[in-house]
Amino acid sequence: MASEKLLKSLSAPLSKSVTEFTVTKFNHLWSVKNFPLVPTDPEFIQSSNFSPPNSKDKWFMKLRPKKIDEATGIEYIAIHIFLRSCEDRNEQNQRAKYSISVLDIDGERKFTAECGRPEGRIFRAGTEGHGFKMIVPREILLTPANNMLGPDDTLQILCELTVFGEMVNKLMPVYDLNLYCEYELTSLGTLTSDFASLINSGIDCDIIVASRDGIEFNAHRLVLKARSKVFEAMFEHETKEKAENRVQIPDFDGPVIREMLKFIYSDSIDEVEINGVASELLLAADKYYLPRLKKLCEQYLASKITVETCGYLLSLSDMANCEKLKEKVLEFSAANSIKLSETDSWKEDLSTRPYLYGEAYNALNKKLKSNSI
Repeated sequence: MASEKLLKSLSAPLSKSVTEFTVTKFNHLWSVKNFPLVPTDPEFIQSSNFSPPNSKDKWFMKLRPKKIDEATGIEYIAIHIFLRSCEDRNEQNQRAKYSISVLDIDGERKFTAECGRPEGRIFRAGTEGHGFKMIVPREILLTPANNMLGPDDTLQILCELTVFGEMVNKLMPVYDLNLYCEYELTSLGTLTSDFASLINSGIDCDIIVASRDGIEFNAHRLVLKARSKVFEAMFEHETKEKAENRVQIPDFDGPVIREMLKFIYSDSIDEVEINGVASELLLAADKYYLPRLKKLCEQYLASKITVETCGYLLSLSDMANCEKLKEKVLEFSAANSIKLSETDSWKEDLSTRPYLYGEAYNALNKKLKSNSI
């Protein structure tokens, strides 16, 4: 990027352009049931078609059940990726990076091979593919002690693709540096930054917001009313809060209320600062009708799903009516069903909402059906 010093040295109008490539990353899990029974005489078997998000391009994988290393005589399996068709563009080819992993019974990557070119390779629709001739020895897969094949002797293959789209040129607006330099904007206040500093200034505060653990925050009645319909109703009627100029929040501690007020004034959250309070912050956003904050917390929590938190987040998403978060948690539970069945936290977190077991089962059943197509 051009430095501030360079921009200041220019005396004529400046135009700018940006060249970028669209990049789409996506994964596909291929499950091959009864792998030891797959005949080794055919040249290959192939997966069903799969597509990137929001694309009609069709990809598929081929598995050669037995590939002999002529130098050692060891039998391997071979896996390759192919582009079947390009329906989103005129040219029938795509450039993509790829990696292929053979997973163990716990869904962990045990054998992974990656494309050796950072810029990827060209895939031409309906012709040759790219992949790896000797990714893992058959003997390792077929030896039960290695725990490579899952229930029904299922072999799991994970394909991770990064597809590079077309090059796009964008012309940026022209600025007259003698009148208004873009770099000068960084030193000017914005509505968001000014409001964010307002809550810390204490200027003209007319309401106190108190947390469950006794921490008090100064705030502005007008700002709270403008941002939350709950606060608006509270201050529009003859309530205790209106009479005493004090809002007592008995459900949440100070750190949660602090982040909620920061959002009310700045319309944003800091993922570092909400770490550890995001779930309670989501509940606070739901209670005080702050839909944008609720969505941001929902998005943050969806990126932090683990085996240990899966049950809690499923219960939380159901309690707070967060459909997108629930969808992501159910997808995770279906992909990690074996690990979850072995954890106490999964059972404990769902003990008060046992009907969620049914939703988790349906998600797993849907995943198994899609993998078998």
